[in-house]
Amino acid sequence: MSSSETNKPRPLFTRDATGLVKSVSGLDALGTVLSGMGLLLVFDSFGLTLGFYPNGNPITAPLMGLLLVLPLAVMYILFTISLPRSGGDYVWTGRIFHPIVGFFTNFSITILAISFLGAIGTSVSQWCLSEMFYDLGLVYKSSSLMSLATSIETTNNAFWISILFILIAAGLVAAKTSVAAKTMRYWTFASWIIGAIFIATVLYAGSKGFEANFNALSGANYAQVITAGQAVGAHVGVAPALSNASLYAGALGLLGYLSFNYSSYFAAEIKHGNRAQVLAQLGGSVTFAIFSVAMLAAMYYGMGPNFANSISSLYTAHLFGAPVNYPYVGLPMASGLAVFWTQNPILIVLFNMSFVVALLMLAVAILFTLSRNLFAWSFDRVIPVSFADVNRRTGTPLKAITVMTVIGIFFAYVSNYQIGLFGELFSYGTAGTFIAFIFVALAAIAFPWRRKDIFALAHTNAKKKILGIPAISLAGIFSLISCAIVIYALILPDFGPSFTKIFFEGIIPTFIAGVVIYAISSVIRSKQGISLSLIGKEIPPE
Repeated sequence: MSSSETNKPRPLFTRDATGLVKSVSGLDALGTVLSGMGLLLVFDSFGLTLGFYPNGNPITAPLMGLLLVLPLAVMYILFTISLPRSGGDYVWTGRIFHPIVGFFTNFSITILAISFLGAIGTSVSQWCLSEMFYDLGLVYKSSSLMSLATSIETTNNAFWISILFILIAAGLVAAKTSVAAKTMRYWTFASWIIGAIFIATVLYAGSKGFEANFNALSGANYAQVITAGQAVGAHVGVAPALSNASLYAGALGLLGYLSFNYSSYFAAEIKHGNRAQVLAQLGGSVTFAIFSVAMLAAMYYGMGPNFANSISSLYTAHLFGAPVNYPYVGLPMASGLAVFWTQNPILIVLFNMSFVVALLMLAVAILFTLSRNLFAWSFDRVIPVSFADVNRRTGTPLKAITVMTVIGIFFAYVSNYQIGLFGELFSYGTAGTFIAFIFVALAAIAFPWRRKDIFALAHTNAKKKILGIPAISLAGIFSLISCAIVIYALILPDFGPSFTKIFFEGIIPTFIAGVVIYAISSVIRSKQGISLSLIGKEIPPE
């Protein structure tokens, strides 16, 4: 080798193009976002909302959540239009501040999001299968089905169900980008149809039908449930639509909106990116809000506000060990309680199993999206470059998907067997994600001034100003306010472990882990003659 070849400067990036193909349409991106939100996961919303915020209004809570998420959605859209690259906020925040900031921010968002895969098995076994068999047992007066409903709720069952779902989701994501994207798009259409069937079923039976069926089938009394619930703090009547409690309930509901930004992470693979990002992120958030309001209104008035308030409060009291007579087998899921609107076994199975499929699509959305973050880290050489390989046959980053799958299985083990701190940490995963969003918001505020060179090259729509202030900076300011409200709201109720304990012993170490990983990688790359700091200042190729 000649001296000139030896001294030849090493290229910044592993190659001149990512190798990913623009094969995702705007509707596919919308389907991915809505699958991450989980339209039919709304079946669990009223029980959780009223259980932890008894004075909140469950119908306006999604609208409050929409108001809180809109600034972040606008911020992410403007950022994505400016820098449409795989990895999203990893690229933006790192290029505006320092690569280490971009990495620990995106690392934390990624790890906290994928941790939710661990809870899939528990949700399927306790909130879907158990309630479905219990409901069928009521309809057929079958003690064996009732026994099956109880026996299926085991930790081992939940763990193996989680693994099965994660592996199925990984297979769909690995097969081909268009396969995963179209599966999520068509499931979104199916969700709207199932939602319409559910609303029609509730309207046909009405609250009087619900009351009569509850008294006939449940072994409890509708009026007595209301009395018992109000004795433990259930709200009487419909709570005010505009109140602090409703606002905080909306913040809790932001767990559903957390995938609003998923299309930003695979932006390089989306056709007609600018329009598609508005459709996916803004359109997805608005669609989720409208769907949730319609479904929640049907649930709430279809069983009667006082009953809905009371059974939710009784569930929470029962969950924390209070000596109350709770009249159902698990969380008051609308899909499970549907047995008191209809005794049609086909509809009972449809509503319960649709929640199961929604959880599967959630896993697909997480693995599809977040594997692109790992890909971006690899492309910048923060982790081994082989994870940025794209399979020629499938057009997908198989190694990155494999790593994410393994991490998901790890969290399934953590979630189901509750290993010390890790078992407690993800009760507050949403709060941790919004802490990470704070760094993205700060980057948005600083972007037009700190990286004038990149901002000058951004799309015209991303450089718009309002009253002389860049729109992206204003979006960052309002996003900071939203983050503060959400974090405060999430620490108000006592979910179990102390938030202070989780914050200092769980959430903060997740950020620190990102810092440590980057620092170690920086040292290793430096010895190889590669500067991660230099790479992190340049815009990566598409």
